[in-house]
Amino acid sequence: MALLNRWTTLGKRARFASLTALLGLAGCAIIGSLQSDVKPFSFSHKLHIEDQGLGCTDCHLKSDTDERPTIPNAKQCALCHNDIDAQKPPEKQIAQLFEGNEFKAHDYSRQSEEIVFPHLKHATLDLECTACHAAVATSEMVTPELKIGMDTCVACHQQKNAPTECSTCHSKIREDVPPPNHGATWQREHGRVMRANSNDVRAERCDTCHSESSCTACHKSEPPQSHNGFWRRRGHGLSASMDRKSCSACHEPESCEACHSATKPINHAGSWGDPLDRHCLTCHEPLRFEENCQTCHKDTPSHALAAPMPDGHIPGMNCRQCHGNGQPLPHVDNGSNCLECHH
Repeated sequence: MALLNRWTTLGKRARFASLTALLGLAGCAIIGSLQSDVKPFSFSHKLHIEDQGLGCTDCHLKSDTDERPTIPNAKQCALCHNDIDAQKPPEKQIAQLFEGNEFKAHDYSRQSEEIVFPHLKHATLDLECTACHAAVATSEMVTPELKIGMDTCVACHQQKNAPTECSTCHSKIREDVPPPNHGATWQREHGRVMRANSNDVRAERCDTCHSESSCTACHKSEPPQSHNGFWRRRGHGLSASMDRKSCSACHEPESCEACHSATKPINHAGSWGDPLDRHCLTCHEPLRFEENCQTCHKDTPSHALAAPMPDGHIPGMNCRQCHGNGQPLPHVDNGSNCLECHH
């Protein structure tokens, strides 16, 4: 039987180890796939512009005359690269940058279909291409950071007194239409999402529709769902000790002091005080739960001012030889050194 139990235990450990290894491999696969999504695309604008002296419109044909700027296609690039690629291995030829006739690097900078952007209107404002695409000319890799962000557009529109309403650039996102994630559970989850610090700076921009004052007004009039009876009597103290910053969103320190000074803790009942003085057990039991009595009892004299040792007592004596062994103690013996208080 002992041998059977041993083999059973080993089998469980082996299965656990196998499961752990599989989870680890799965995690690596997930991380690898996430990393591959943001891997820079090997295409150098700097080589074409600075080294070869090409202009933007040499590759992006009709970008200043058509509504949508032209993305180079395979045949267009081949006009130069047929000769350049003749001595290169296949994996380094320009054809590797295309899927069919679609330039793969464009996936990194392509804006959402929901974005309304009249490129021709901007191109005819006597603006240089670098006014919007400043980082492109010197880039040696195509990365998602080359995509023009909303902050850049808003700053330019404000500078030139252009419209900044959502409908100016968005066909679906509007201030009067809640985003798709504002569903049934959003009221309960929005605080967690707001504090998530997403790596995508545009992932959650509450200030697009909401001002800070609107958050404060709502939270002060409608308490969180966690603020039930148990929360009021027992739970809030533990949460406040773990995340006081969250409480300060609505509560000022004065409100805590005002409530606690007028309401005794729930353990201050029955035999808590005189004559049984059960409150002494808070500190004088070996395994105590630390409580800060000075939070409310600011004028209570220090308990360190204990009665001094009587004459004839020396520090080397064993106090418990007499006290607690026939001689009553005024408090619970918690096992600590008596000389910590009685000098």
